[in-house]
Amino acid sequence: MMTFDELNSVDIDVFVERVTRLFEGAEMLVRRLADERPFESEDDLFDTARATARGMPEAEQIELLDGHPRIGADPATVSEMSRREQGGAEPSDAWIANELAALNEAYESRFGFRFVVFVAGRPRADIIPLLERALHADRDEELRRGLDDVVLIAADRMEALRGPPPMREELREGIALEASRWMVGEIDRDGLIRATHRLIEEGVESPALLSLSLANQTETVDLAEPVARLMDEIGLGEWDRAQAGQLLALHAAASILGDVSQPIDGARRIASVSDNTQFRELVGRWEADADRRDAINEEIKHAAVELFGEEE
Repeated sequence: MMTFDELNSVDIDVFVERVTRLFEGAEMLVRRLADERPFESEDDLFDTARATARGMPEAEQIELLDGHPRIGADPATVSEMSRREQGGAEPSDAWIANELAALNEAYESRFGFRFVVFVAGRPRADIIPLLERALHADRDEELRRGLDDVVLIAADRMEALRGPPPMREELREGIALEASRWMVGEIDRDGLIRATHRLIEEGVESPALLSLSLANQTETVDLAEPVARLMDEIGLGEWDRAQAGQLLALHAAASILGDVSQPIDGARRIASVSDNTQFRELVGRWEADADRRDAINEEIKHAAVELFGEEE
């Protein structure tokens, strides 16, 4: 899908070609929208689409609604996007298909246009009571509702085509840190699963993270594969133990320099998660020479600054 700025600036025919699939091929509506450009935002685009659809002649409104497939239609007869939205039907769902077909017939006979509803991932069985209630609605009210749902469907399609928004850097870093802690042995399996639950509560939207959070439902699942998928999802494919240790070492060095941890505590962590011989030597000297610990703490701070310098 084009960016929003591109949709505002492209030739009208390109705009129509790209946007009509959001509205199930409704070219007349989309051409009207093209004339309303530029839009200030996606909300402005779909608010304008809603107002435009409501203001069109009724014949065009009905054509817009009838362009959408029936709920429960044979998946082979509908567009790819409609097929994704409605999902597939199991053989055991034949009674649902029959019920929807009968209700659709009754609806179209009563109102003279097709029943359109924003499914929003609901199973087909859940649409049956919606259709039953719609049969008792006022015609003008039902026409407006159907047109509004056409716009809701279009907005949902644009979001699906655009894909999920980029993950915030702090959340991406949080995932990398927790996965790295598991890789170097700072936390065990249960600790990593608890960390995934916390990250999800903090707002991380990630299929791979969700999958990892459910791993304890099957204790035999090896976490290496779901962790690898998660790291690949955040752009850190092929992440290994050495890289994990270096990331945690940098994190520990930042804690030293920010006075979040005592120098020796940060140094011990760096020595334990990485192969940094300098910090191992500093930890050994600090533990062996109680009289020089203040001076060694200063050496640790200086080494932490150098560690960051190595990464620049």
